[in-house]
Amino acid sequence: MLDRGKLARGLETILGNITVEESPSNDNDSSKVFHIDPNLVQPNPHQPRRNFDPQSIKALAESIKEHGLLQPILVKPMKDGGFQLVAGERRWRAARDLGLSWIPAIVKDMGNKQSLSAALVENLQREDLNPIEKARAFWELIEVFGLTQEEVGKYVGLDRSTVANFLRLLELPIEVQEHVSRGTISSGHARALLALGNETLQKTLCQRIIDEGLTVRQVETIATSAKRPGYNNNKDTHKENPNETHHVQSLEDRLRKALGLKVQIRRSNGKGKIILYFNGNTQFERLVGLLGASA
Repeated sequence: MLDRGKLARGLETILGNITVEESPSNDNDSSKVFHIDPNLVQPNPHQPRRNFDPQSIKALAESIKEHGLLQPILVKPMKDGGFQLVAGERRWRAARDLGLSWIPAIVKDMGNKQSLSAALVENLQREDLNPIEKARAFWELIEVFGLTQEEVGKYVGLDRSTVANFLRLLELPIEVQEHVSRGTISSGHARALLALGNETLQKTLCQRIIDEGLTVRQVETIATSAKRPGYNNNKDTHKENPNETHHVQSLEDRLRKALGLKVQIRRSNGKGKIILYFNGNTQFERLVGLLGASA
C-alpha cells in the first residue's frame, strides 16, 4: 500500500513548494497559475505512463466540458519556446481534444530528473500506473538519472525492498511483462514466475495461469517443483495456441476500450469467465448502466 503522506512529501522534495494535488496559492509567485495554449505544450518523453485509454480520456473531456478544468497541469518552459508537460497528461489530452484555446498551468523550471520524478509521483498518487510502468520508471530514475534504489523509494514513499521487487519484474520475458501490464496476470503471479529463472518455463507457466486461472500459491508450488531434478516441462501443461491467445487478447482490448475498465478473460476447455474490474462507486454505477441492469 502506498503511503500518500510520504508521496506528498516526496513531491515537495522534488518541486519545492509546489504540489500537484492541491490548488496553488495566489500569494506564492512560484505557484502562480498561468493560462497557456495547449498547442504550445509538448508531451513529456519521460512520462512513466505508456497507455492512455481513449474512453477514459473521452469521459474526462466530457467532465471538463461541463465543469471546466478545475486542476492546473504542471509544465516546464522549453529553451526554444513553448512548454513541456510534467504532470497532468490526461487533462492536457482531454483539453486538446475539446479544442480549448487555453488551459490553467503551473510553470516550473526543472531538470529531467525532477520532471520524471514529478510525473511518477503524480501517477502513483492516483494509482494509475501498472506494475511494469512503475518498474520502468524506477529503472529510468536509477539508470538514466543516477539515483539509488533507496533514493527512488524516498521520492515515491516506498521502501528500498519494494522498489527492488518492482525492478525485478523487468527480468521477465517481454511477453510475460505485457500480460502484467494488461492485468491478465497479477504482479504476485509475476513474482512467483521469477523463481523459475528460465524464460521458456516462465512463458509456459504464464500461459497456464491465463488458461487455468491458477492462484499465486499454485504458481509458487509449481515453480518450486520445477527446480527439482527430473522435472518434466511438458507434464500437465497446455500447449500454447498463439492464434487463440491473440484472439482472447484482442477481445480483452475491445472490451476494455468499450467499457473503460480493466478486463480479464479466462478460458479453458471451451469454458471460461470474463472479469470486469471497477474502482469506486462511480465506475460501478457506470458499468451497471452500460450493462443495462439496475443496481
